[in-house]
Amino acid sequence: MKKTSLIINGILIIAVIVLFVLYFTHPKSSSQQTNLTARADTAGNPALSIAYVNMDTLMANYDFSVDLQEKLAKKQKVSEDKLTTRGQKWQNKVSEYQNNMKRGLVTRSEAQKIEQQLSQEQQEILKLKDDLASKLMEEQQVSTRKVLYSITDYLNEFSKVHHYKYILSTTTLGGTILYGDKNLDVTQEVLEGLNKKYESIRDSVLKAN
Repeated sequence: MKKTSLIINGILIIAVIVLFVLYFTHPKSSSQQTNLTARADTAGNPALSIAYVNMDTLMANYDFSVDLQEKLAKKQKVSEDKLTTRGQKWQNKVSEYQNNMKRGLVTRSEAQKIEQQLSQEQQEILKLKDDLASKLMEEQQVSTRKVLYSITDYLNEFSKVHHYKYILSTTTLGGTILYGDKNLDVTQEVLEGLNKKYESIRDSVLKAN
């Protein structure tokens, strides 16, 4: 009977020791597992997955942005040519008037009338310059918004496919991200996707714009 009791007590003691060891070692294991999980989350868990893109690179190399900028540059050239032509004609009139005045070929009343006309034309040219500049600036702003909305829409699709919770933006000089792990930089992947998606609608977009 005593022998049986000793065996049972021995088993109980061993069980207590095992439970004791499991109890005090489990929190440590749990902590280690949490750290591993945190690393895993940072690397690829949808709940914590973060990436970033360089907006300067996207704006400079996204075909949609490039096309809109080229169209805007052509409009700017047309506006500059129009303004230059108008200004040159006015300058020629001024030169002709000054030469005629030096030679005494213009009466005072004629001179007054010509000066009024030249002054009015000058004001019209200045107004044309302001109007053209304002129109180009407005078109630039609209073009920029179109590109940004296009990028944002694509990033919404991109984040769902790749399970990103956040996609941040940075610029070549500064930006909100002062440092970023290169492994989290998805700029090139996003750029390739943007250009591929745009390629299928490029003709229709260019005609519309």
